[in-house]
Amino acid sequence: MILSCFEKGPKNAPVLVLLHGFLGSNTDWKELIKLLENDFRLLSIDLPGHGSSPWRANHGFKGFSQALEQTLEQKAVYSFSLLGYSLGGRLAIVYASTYPHRVERLILESTNPGLVTLKEREQRHRSDLYWARCFCQQPLAEVLDKWYRQSVFSDLSKQQVKDLIHQRMRGNGHRLAKAIMAFSLSRQPDYRAELSRLRNTIPIHYLHGANDHKFAALAQQLLARQQVDSVHSVLGAGHNAHWQQPTMIAQLLRAFIPSTRI
Repeated sequence: MILSCFEKGPKNAPVLVLLHGFLGSNTDWKELIKLLENDFRLLSIDLPGHGSSPWRANHGFKGFSQALEQTLEQKAVYSFSLLGYSLGGRLAIVYASTYPHRVERLILESTNPGLVTLKEREQRHRSDLYWARCFCQQPLAEVLDKWYRQSVFSDLSKQQVKDLIHQRMRGNGHRLAKAIMAFSLSRQPDYRAELSRLRNTIPIHYLHGANDHKFAALAQQLLARQQVDSVHSVLGAGHNAHWQQPTMIAQLLRAFIPSTRI
């Protein structure tokens, strides 16, 4: 299956593939793309069930990696840097683990590599099941209003929440329900050991908003255990740093990725 993809930038520039988070689409990166379109060949992917990418029954972690590989092969992209945010970061880890020869560097933004205990998995399963039922049974606007009341988004202003809800109203509740369950953190393996293995061959950078205390703590744990190469705290941002502070993220990406062209 081929995933929907927005492309921008010179064909001979270093390639950067972008994976958005749950509820998003390839347009989530538009401000960042404006800042980087002269530096990189940018491919912004719609995750399955999001944007213009359909949902298929075989989608899940393995199915996504296969779909992304087919999409990039169609674009004749065989070597690239990979940036994923939240759910997109988790899927980026899965892809890099499956196709390590493709990924030149892995950049994770506000990403959980996996849950450690059975209790954590059970709690997450119950939470994702609750949200899946909401997306199926309630008007999307009501669900989104509840979604952005979660503590992880507490730093957002009322206007920022309003803007996000307006942007997310293009989603389909039933497809989102399927996606949240298929890509549930409760079903994802713990990839911490895999990150340690990947670090032997590619650099791994971790970004988080300075106001996102949960993921700031997680990032420091990963750094202390040598599961990422570097951690970068983005001032003035919470969980969605690339949306709140695209200029700072662009500066970091230029520092991470060599600018040489073919």
